[in-house]
Amino acid sequence: MIGTISGNGLEQSQRIPDIGRASEGFAHLMAHVVDLYCAGGCSSISAHEAHELAASVAYVLGVADATPDEAARILDVDDPVALWREAIQDLERRTNDALALWREAVATMPPIRNVALRDTLASLGNIKKRYNVYFAAHEVPCDIDYQLSVPVDQSLLGLDYVEVWLAQLLAETRWIAQFDTASCVTVLERVCPDYRGLHVNLYDLLLPQEDKLTRVGGPALLTVEMCWDYVVG
Repeated sequence: MIGTISGNGLEQSQRIPDIGRASEGFAHLMAHVVDLYCAGGCSSISAHEAHELAASVAYVLGVADATPDEAARILDVDDPVALWREAIQDLERRTNDALALWREAVATMPPIRNVALRDTLASLGNIKKRYNVYFAAHEVPCDIDYQLSVPVDQSLLGLDYVEVWLAQLLAETRWIAQFDTASCVTVLERVCPDYRGLHVNLYDLLLPQEDKLTRVGGPALLTVEMCWDYVVG
């Protein structure tokens, strides 16, 4: 299963869940989430809104792709609301971890301009503000335009997608950072003159030309502040 909670220990994973109790718990939790969503006002929502809220709750609890028995094992608890709030806190911790990964990627990437990469990094830097862990946790909280060398599985949701995407980007930027920036730019201008504006992957363009790149003694990391000026500039 992909998501926040994968189970509550070996003992719970082995016992037979009370599906009726789990179903009632989920209904109770959904009523609570809908009440929060409506801010205590009218609790009448559209079918689309209800579907999206249920998808968010399922992602938070780690049961988005679970079988009925697997979901019941998670939801067969005394206090499903407390379970959901605990999972929300875990998502918030994961959001902070994703931002740390983003900072490392920004600091590692040499100042090679590409509009799609710039815009994507800028959007990723705002995930803490944009990520609605309460009502839209299953949605990817950023706009990703930059193409990776190895595409991320499109079935991944929410932070799962962001975490995998950032890990792949960091692997690519670490490789590029081994080489002198000027030599990278020279190669890029030769093999793809409009690399700045096109939706291209810098790693894919540079890898076949590795013998034309000048390796540096070690990746000289820029400060996050310097790289952020590049990202938003």
